[in-house]
Amino acid sequence: MNTNTYIKFYFINLLNVGILFLINFVFKFVQPNYFICNNIKDYRFFSMDISYPISCDQESYYSAIRNLQTLFTEGYVYQGRPLFILINNLISNFIDLVTFSLIEDFDVVIHLSVVFLNIFVITLSSIMFLKAFEIDLSNNFFLYFLISFVLCASPLNKWGIFDPSNQLWTLLIITLNSYLLTKKKKQINYKISLIIGLLVLVHRIFIVGYALVFLILLIEKVFKLNLKDFTYILRMLIIALLPFVFYNLYIFIFQDQLPYDENSSHYGQFIWLPLYLLTSKRYEGGWHCMEIPDFLGCYLVDNMELFIYLILPLVFVLISKPVRLFKENIAYENLLKFTLLIYLFYSLIGWYPPIRFSYYSLGNLLILLNVFLLIQNKSKLNQLLHFTSISIFMISLNHWNYDEIIDLNFGIIFSFVILGIYLVNNFFSKSKQA
Repeated sequence: MNTNTYIKFYFINLLNVGILFLINFVFKFVQPNYFICNNIKDYRFFSMDISYPISCDQESYYSAIRNLQTLFTEGYVYQGRPLFILINNLISNFIDLVTFSLIEDFDVVIHLSVVFLNIFVITLSSIMFLKAFEIDLSNNFFLYFLISFVLCASPLNKWGIFDPSNQLWTLLIITLNSYLLTKKKKQINYKISLIIGLLVLVHRIFIVGYALVFLILLIEKVFKLNLKDFTYILRMLIIALLPFVFYNLYIFIFQDQLPYDENSSHYGQFIWLPLYLLTSKRYEGGWHCMEIPDFLGCYLVDNMELFIYLILPLVFVLISKPVRLFKENIAYENLLKFTLLIYLFYSLIGWYPPIRFSYYSLGNLLILLNVFLLIQNKSKLNQLLHFTSISIFMISLNHWNYDEIIDLNFGIIFSFVILGIYLVNNFFSKSKQA
């Protein structure tokens, strides 16, 4: 696959996001409702009414995208995501330049920037996934269209593409590190460490993912427990931390303030555990669950709610005999190993809003496994039935913040009908082969 192929992939994802936008916010097959945080704003575009989600976090993000100096306001909530803000600043100003500032509302320009960047993240995630599995779709754009639509329609992406947030990058954390695991030592060098370091300035879990790669490679004895390999690993991790360290030193020295982290300072994410063990500091209320061992129960309940929420993708994975696939495909094995470890890491967060953090590991895994099964399916009819069933299900699925988890509607019921047809066809196909 070459650069031209990657550009075509991007435009396929752009097309699919456009289709999903029409379905969600123009034709409204399912009433767009985020239930928490987001409000829906109506725009008049020519003779068409268009809705667009406005996040409760939008102004916090957009204020810094409009003026980068806001990043260094003391106590600024997204100070830890400077690269995300900088990229959107550059894209939005570029859009404003090439459109000769014809779009009067600059927030609309930033809307476009956020969407274009999120589409890039989905595209890059899909490319890393294909590279990890050594699948070349440069001559099969129809199949890429199918898997692109599944990735874009994944509820985390379907509802999140239009939000200023770094949550879509959790898919890239999984696919990029699964790719590095598959390539073993070959792709782990100064360059990739620096790239990881820059990505940490978008989402700090990138450094955790990178450390987990080394842990798995140590367990697999790709790296040995000797001074040479240990020094090399330490060097790569230090390089990956340098952009974060330099950025925070800049804030401390030149902005004369302590770097601020909203997630740990306000919500106590992850740091609650050492505070719980060593101090009397406690975080309570809302979605906090920071008692030992109660936090594990909260996380497991959230996992079960995720499995209910993504019940159809889960069924497709279970009927595919995943244990057999684990034994037959090294990339599949690496994907499962890495996701399991990142899943265990998220269990320690201590703050469990509905489904979200379970989705960052298990939810993304279920979607990626369905993509893999679609690619592997040799029966064109079964492939089409699988794609149609899962696509209709995800298009019809409400936001995960809904109290009852799934708001049952005709589309969801119909997707299960197609699943039934898939199972019947699959049964008769195997009977003929026998």
